[in-house]
Amino acid sequence: MASRRLRQLRLRTIFLFVLPVAILSLYPRVAEQGYLTYTLIVILAYSIIGFYYNVLLGNVGIPFLGPMVPYAVGGYTAGYLSLNGYNPLIGIVVGSFFAAGSGFAFSLLSNRVRGLYMALYSLVFTLFFHQLIVRSDIPALFHIFVGAIGQNTIPDITLGGFRWRLGDGVAYYYLGILLFVGSAIFLKILLDSRFGVAFKAVRDAEVYAASLGIGIFRVKVIAFLVSSFFIGLSGGFLTIFYQAVGPDILETSNMLLFFSMVVFGGLGTFFGPVVGAFILVPLNNYLTPYGAWRLFAWGLAILFVVLVAPEGAVGKAERLLRGRNIRGLIGSARAWTRTASGTSTS
Repeated sequence: MASRRLRQLRLRTIFLFVLPVAILSLYPRVAEQGYLTYTLIVILAYSIIGFYYNVLLGNVGIPFLGPMVPYAVGGYTAGYLSLNGYNPLIGIVVGSFFAAGSGFAFSLLSNRVRGLYMALYSLVFTLFFHQLIVRSDIPALFHIFVGAIGQNTIPDITLGGFRWRLGDGVAYYYLGILLFVGSAIFLKILLDSRFGVAFKAVRDAEVYAASLGIGIFRVKVIAFLVSSFFIGLSGGFLTIFYQAVGPDILETSNMLLFFSMVVFGGLGTFFGPVVGAFILVPLNNYLTPYGAWRLFAWGLAILFVVLVAPEGAVGKAERLLRGRNIRGLIGSARAWTRTASGTSTS
């Protein structure tokens, strides 16, 4: 029985994850570079953000509204190091560790405040960081923050004998798939480990989890460190891909987009953020020329999901499929009962 369930789980994983990734990998072979390639690269990067933002929002249950901070830290660090002649891959990795450091700062805050106050404090800290960058007229801050804008001297990414040339969309596309697959595998391992169990325990019953000996603060620190690291990884990758980074990376619209991806796909679901990214990133690109109406659209999207499908698109689909399976089992049981009663009568 256990081996059968394991085999079904493997087939489901292949169908839901490996097959779509294989199809995405073949895309550049059958299509020309262009807007669609650019959009898919952004979707892959934003899916990584959604994966690990969902760890905080959905798996641990922390109302965190500051994912733009590790995203910006990773982006600025990668841009700054690359401008100074370092391999962009080194910049991306170092930026990810710096982003994890910003996540550690937020974890200290989460030990002091909870609920609505955590959401407000994280949002205020993000706005402060945004103003620090916008008003960086102090020479040292200007060199760090503004010096990474409009990059045009970043060297090509090299790894062994491979070289990703700037402007080569297909090369960045495959690098995006590589980062996406690695991030997804690590997340799956994390959630299936004892840390994943601790995440859910803290989310569902924090006081009871503490009474069982689970270190609440340690769990939150791990969640913030891991999530911020991968969010910063995505920020660094997109900075090198865009060849630019600026204060707009910390705008509220980005936070609403990240939040909408997770909520629309499904809080606490594994594939939810990916579904949210594939739907909302193209929609965001379409609505960008409309300015403030884009924020209005995000508000409507969040309101619609909360009212119609609070569990998100993936959660709703899983519930419908589960209900269909239950009805199928009930129907099979009734058919077996009729057959058994007919046999006994005869």
